[in-house]
Amino acid sequence: MIQTFLILLCVAAPRLFAQPLAKGGSPDPIFAAVPFDKWLAEGDQAPIRWVLRLSTNELSNHQRIKARVDIQVDGNELLKRRGKGTLVTLVQFTDNAGAIYQSHGAMGLKDVKEAASTVDVIYTQDAFVLPGDYRVALCLFDSATGEHNVAHRTLHVAPLKSDPLPGMWENLPPVEFVSGGEPPDSWFLPYLRERLILPLETRRKIRIDLLVNVSSSEPPEGAKTAKASNLAVILPALKVISQMDVRNGTMNVALLDLARHSVSDEQDSVRELDWRKIRAGLKEANPNVIDVHSLEKREQNAQFFVSEVRRRLANSSAEALPVLIVLSGPMSFQGGENLRPIDLGKSPDYRVFYIRYHMPPVRPVLSPFPVPLGPQRRNGPAGPALHPVPLEPPDSLERTLKPLEPRLFDVDSPEQFRKALATLMAEISKI
Repeated sequence: MIQTFLILLCVAAPRLFAQPLAKGGSPDPIFAAVPFDKWLAEGDQAPIRWVLRLSTNELSNHQRIKARVDIQVDGNELLKRRGKGTLVTLVQFTDNAGAIYQSHGAMGLKDVKEAASTVDVIYTQDAFVLPGDYRVALCLFDSATGEHNVAHRTLHVAPLKSDPLPGMWENLPPVEFVSGGEPPDSWFLPYLRERLILPLETRRKIRIDLLVNVSSSEPPEGAKTAKASNLAVILPALKVISQMDVRNGTMNVALLDLARHSVSDEQDSVRELDWRKIRAGLKEANPNVIDVHSLEKREQNAQFFVSEVRRRLANSSAEALPVLIVLSGPMSFQGGENLRPIDLGKSPDYRVFYIRYHMPPVRPVLSPFPVPLGPQRRNGPAGPALHPVPLEPPDSLERTLKPLEPRLFDVDSPEQFRKALATLMAEISKI
């Protein structure tokens, strides 16, 4: 059995976290390679020193409730097992209908250092969950010795209070595991393909243009801070908005790189965003790599934005009313920028909405748990060290949009974004 397990683990280990599978449940082949059900039936046990924590009811940037499982392992347990085997975590959710959702993580013990005795290792598994009650089974398994910990927990996920979009989660599976990865994939989560339910009915035919600013903003003049970028919240918001079901019209999406005066990606009549194209566009918009020609033209950055807005709103027709949605963080430009507002001349009929996503406030870290699999120094500071929050720049985009009388939404949390989205959809539906 152990040999079969190791073969399966070698195949699955590169992903570390199991990817979500079928809607009716997500079986993980690693579970079938060990006597998992037998271990559960034997009851809770912990020959390997560990600490467990389950938390939930946090609305994520993807507008899903997120549950988190943290398994903290004593570093001395790693030290005495170093040189052979793999430490494996198994996480299983069971919903009220009996459907099972499974995921695993793995850590090789071959190269454990002597310093491991002074640190703990924390495995974190996030999952998007629907409101309801779940049984959670957790297991920690040493593939070399066969030792295993088992724990049973229950998890209650409460519905959102006064939810402005109560039907958004219909047709979603009760549990979807969130895998690891590096930005920008970890921000967009391209493997989560189930659509949110966001119907948008209008009397008049409309054409929505969603303009997303993916540029990094210049810091305020004289401030000793780095350029600010909040793609970690902008990309999930983009994914959510793109799932609006425009039933009497179309939605076009464009990513603007103001520093290079370019549209880094443009997708028309969107039903499902092409993440590969967006990812390639973001790579081109890397704020750390910019050519001399772009630097020479940076005093025209604001007018590039103005021209892109004007081009879309001026393209008005009797068939489809232009609806512009600007999604951006506060954007400041270099001194000397030409900040002339947009002038459309004879004003066509249009609607403009501006979702201004501020950098979320930093909350104190009160426990060592909300960090991914990795070392945590024992008796040291709880969680990663906090750094000063960069001073948020003043917003120049609002000034350029002012003649268009945009409906402005200032948001800095998933809850505020959810309310803004509900209001935006309600106002568009009156067209």
